[in-house]
Amino acid sequence: QFLNGVEMEPCTLADPLDDEISMTQGYRRLLSRFFLVLLVIIKAETVKLDNIGSREDVFNQCTRKPSYFDLETGETTTTEAENFEEVIVSFKNYKNITDHVAFVHELAGGCTTWHNVARRNAAATLYPTDFIVIEMDEEMGETSRLLEALEKNPEVRALSKERQIDSRHLFGHEVEDVEEPARFKMMTVGKENDTAVELDEAQHHQRQILAQGLIAITKYTGADQLWKQGHTGRGVKVAVFDTGIREHHSSFRNIVERTDWTDENTRDDPIGHGTFVAGVIASTHSQCSGFAPDAEIYAFRVFNRKQVSFTSWFLDAFNYAMQKGIDVLNLSIGGPDFMDRPFVEKVLEMSAHGIIIVSAIGNDGPRYGTLNNPADQLDVIGVGGITYEDTVASFSSRGMTTWELPRGYGRVKPDIVAYGKGIRGPTTSGGCRSLSGTSVASPVVAGMVTLLAEMADKEYLNPAMMKQVLTLGAVPIPNSHVFEQGMGRVDLLKAADLVRNYVPQASAIPHSLDLTQCPYMWPYCTQPAYYSAQPIKVNLTVLNPLSVAGSIRNPRLILNADGYAENNPLVSAEFSYSDVLWPWSGFLAVALRVTKAGRLMSGIVSGEVVFEVLSDNEELSVVSVPLRLELAPPPPREKRLLWDQFHSLRYPSGYFPRDNLAIKSDILDWNGDHIHTNFKGLYDHLRAEGYFIETVGTDWTCVDATLYSTLLLVDPEEAYFDEEIAKLASDVYTRGLSLVVVGEWHNVATMKKLKFLDQNTQSWWLPQTGGANLPQLNRVLEPFHMAYSDRVLDATMQADGKSWRYESGTSIFKFPKSGRLFSVLAKDAVSGTRRYFPVMGIYSTGTEPGNGRIALYGDSNCLDGNHRRGGDCYAALDALLDFTCQNKTNERMFPATLSLKSSFRCDFGNIPVPMDGVHFERYSNVMGEDKLPECLAMVSGIPNVSTFTPPINHSDILPHLPDPKGGFYNNAQQGLPYFALGLFVGACALALYIRFCRMVGGKDLPAFIASQTGQKDGGAEVHKLAPGHIEAPAEIPVAKWGRGGVLHKRNSNAISKEVSFKV
Repeated sequence: QFLNGVEMEPCTLADPLDDEISMTQGYRRLLSRFFLVLLVIIKAETVKLDNIGSREDVFNQCTRKPSYFDLETGETTTTEAENFEEVIVSFKNYKNITDHVAFVHELAGGCTTWHNVARRNAAATLYPTDFIVIEMDEEMGETSRLLEALEKNPEVRALSKERQIDSRHLFGHEVEDVEEPARFKMMTVGKENDTAVELDEAQHHQRQILAQGLIAITKYTGADQLWKQGHTGRGVKVAVFDTGIREHHSSFRNIVERTDWTDENTRDDPIGHGTFVAGVIASTHSQCSGFAPDAEIYAFRVFNRKQVSFTSWFLDAFNYAMQKGIDVLNLSIGGPDFMDRPFVEKVLEMSAHGIIIVSAIGNDGPRYGTLNNPADQLDVIGVGGITYEDTVASFSSRGMTTWELPRGYGRVKPDIVAYGKGIRGPTTSGGCRSLSGTSVASPVVAGMVTLLAEMADKEYLNPAMMKQVLTLGAVPIPNSHVFEQGMGRVDLLKAADLVRNYVPQASAIPHSLDLTQCPYMWPYCTQPAYYSAQPIKVNLTVLNPLSVAGSIRNPRLILNADGYAENNPLVSAEFSYSDVLWPWSGFLAVALRVTKAGRLMSGIVSGEVVFEVLSDNEELSVVSVPLRLELAPPPPREKRLLWDQFHSLRYPSGYFPRDNLAIKSDILDWNGDHIHTNFKGLYDHLRAEGYFIETVGTDWTCVDATLYSTLLLVDPEEAYFDEEIAKLASDVYTRGLSLVVVGEWHNVATMKKLKFLDQNTQSWWLPQTGGANLPQLNRVLEPFHMAYSDRVLDATMQADGKSWRYESGTSIFKFPKSGRLFSVLAKDAVSGTRRYFPVMGIYSTGTEPGNGRIALYGDSNCLDGNHRRGGDCYAALDALLDFTCQNKTNERMFPATLSLKSSFRCDFGNIPVPMDGVHFERYSNVMGEDKLPECLAMVSGIPNVSTFTPPINHSDILPHLPDPKGGFYNNAQQGLPYFALGLFVGACALALYIRFCRMVGGKDLPAFIASQTGQKDGGAEVHKLAPGHIEAPAEIPVAKWGRGGVLHKRNSNAISKEVSFKV
């Protein structure tokens, strides 16, 4: 009626009978209009079918086939294009890859400046995906316009460069098979830097036998006791992302699937790393048994035989893991780039889908600030390694996390530690061998998690629940602190007890904040809190097993009676926390300050940090974290040092090069440059010397300079606000603040030599600065008539009876009159000459009480515990601090003969300048800012890498993952044409059926039914009602749709027949 433009009266069943219109005519009218609507639908869907064909054409036109290596034939198929860089385009929704390519094609108006990179795997070809990889021709002018259009389009979540993940991210060190006990010493101090603990003779003997491989790690940890109870991992799907597994391997009982995501045409393991890792989890070999022999193993080969992988390989494999319903996923891999956005977000998405992710923390120990991603993420179980003597292994990376720097403070990681040295596992050929590394400790925990997952109530099983039972059941290791061991050594049997008696409740890591407990709570326990100090920052990880999304409510500090003086609180707290706890976790940053009421107090203050967690199911948890804090009066000014953290930049994501150019294995400066990470040894030394060190994560305009004797400005890479420079000069000249400035090399020619071609993106990486940003640092020194040069020096330093190395340092270019300069014979790496260069100097701005002092030094490597080769230069720093803090000059190091009679300017070298072609402003917190940032006391510093803004409803949080059984037709839009076709066929069948009824009796449908039951037309009196109403007495047959394609009839007089039909 709508199509014919005719207004229709309300339809009733009685009207056609009253108007003597036959039912046949009514059906004809109804069907004619029904078919007309169908024709319109089919026409529209035919256009869509044509569009599907056109999308396929666009896909084929715009897609470049990938190159891959066939291990069977030894041939490489390649169609690589030159001058292209690869970009990952992440979309907000899952669609068929042809739809995504067609979308970009339409946006770009073709594909002359870009091509889709084909991915030959199931996740990209059989299932909908949420990303594509495109090649961008950097020489074409349209490239930047396309990228800008993609970035602004609401369908696009993010753009990021494809990144290579190389062999250093496979965390395993092979050691020889453990046949000789001498190879496994109980005490490896010096070589391993492991801290020994006292063991009784029986325990010592047992662990020595275990180290020789005579006792299985599964028996030692109690897994065999759970096997006896029937828990062997049965029914748990475990994914191993590694180098693959050989088909029909004799050491495995249940390899469900092997998949290859690399550029090689094989699913086997040419390296052996993946076989070993999977074996630690599920091996059935009697000499190297795994923890969960009946687990369902899914082997994801994501590293090729060169031990290289790419972000896109992982993204496809991660999507496939979600399609397969994986329960536990082991990642014995990682890297420093926690800002590889698509990788990080995909890990978050997997966690939100309930996948428990276990990941190795890294093999960059014993250095601090070396945690690897994804183990450093809130939602992932990060695992460190220990020896059989229950000491933190030297290879195990140490915390804290560096995501939060420079303004915040790092979180506790690893979460737990597990045995990771000399662990037995299967070889590719079916034997056993030993490996050491956090790549071994990670599957030890993953195997335990598999057993616990089988035991757990599936209603409660999720990543937060599993992390809770592991950390609550962990045993702290003596003589080790929280940033080395997390919550301690994992204890399988204690965790199993917690699983059996589990009650969902939100919690926090660490479980308590006893900041007086040494050494476990280092560095908090090494220095008391006092009035006027920078806030003590503690970053808690909040776990919420009640739902994937939630929120933190009403955080507060509740003090006990010892926290008050005359009803005034001695300590206050400020909080910063995640807007949404997702997935399953978030952070709560606590900033503690001593109030004015506690300025003269000494002793212990106790209380608790309390907050509520509201889950998306409206359940409310109250979390209480006990607190103990030592108070002391403020120390004298000459003992108070301020460490500048705000002006430190590091990788990721900018290329900030290493300070020591002699270290070729690690070209990136990624350890945070914090007094509690790579400068940890310096912190311990300064505390031993009686200094109190505070850290400032804001610009200098926020600092009260009168509280401190010396500002430590070490190895800075950041730029400076003009207001900062002016304030600092005023503080030094008039407020008695002194400076110790430690520079690094900065030479444009050397920086150009450090550029490298990223093979996967075909783009050059350029250093944003040298070891330090000397052009900016010289701006700070200009009011004092000082400057560093652009030299790169290597020398051996000797002063005051001490000797140390001067590596890749710089020299002093100019210095004011009356200052004293210390020079050394050094080799200049830029010119190749050897001569004396001034490398250290002291200067006093005057003799008035408000005049400060300045000390310069040109190399930070001797203070950096992570990259120092040889001895430290702490004694030299002590001499500089004696000068700046107490105006004491070390005459042996700086005799009066070194005093300058006139201002100094070096006749060799130049003032350093920035390198052209870099984009430093992209990574700076200063450049490009219109105004100074606010002086916030508490900033969590967690980068918002995720674009997910999770609402309270879980179903809306993630893009929909279709049922994999549907394959290509999962896409609802692509299924519409076939639905319309089915509807058309069904309508035709219905018309034929009606025609059949007419042919049989020459009557309309009700008459035909009545004739079959012996009734006359209608079978009862028909009551007229008002238009739009129907009333059917019980005698009238009423048809209804039943199951199984049968038309049932319901009548007071039982009908013995059923009319079946098929469409």
